[in-house]
Amino acid sequence: MTLALIAAFAVGALLGAAHFGSLWWSVVLMRHGRTILGAAAQALRFAGLALALALIARQGAVPLLAAALGVLAARAFLMRRYRRIA
Repeated sequence: MTLALIAAFAVGALLGAAHFGSLWWSVVLMRHGRTILGAAAQALRFAGLALALALIARQGAVPLLAAALGVLAARAFLMRRYRRIA
């Protein structure tokens, strides 16, 4: 059970890193006038994260919560990183 929770957290962290990392890319696209491509990237980000979390939710509430915590941890990490860059 503990290994499964660690794995769910790790998957969530990877999903979060991909999700919030691609947010930066979407913003850059929109800032440079490529609004349609940026909006499409936004839609794919949300759909991908929603699908992945829905699949994890099929394993139960506890793995979903562990994955969500991983997503939030990745967000916190990237927010600190991007704050230094911007």
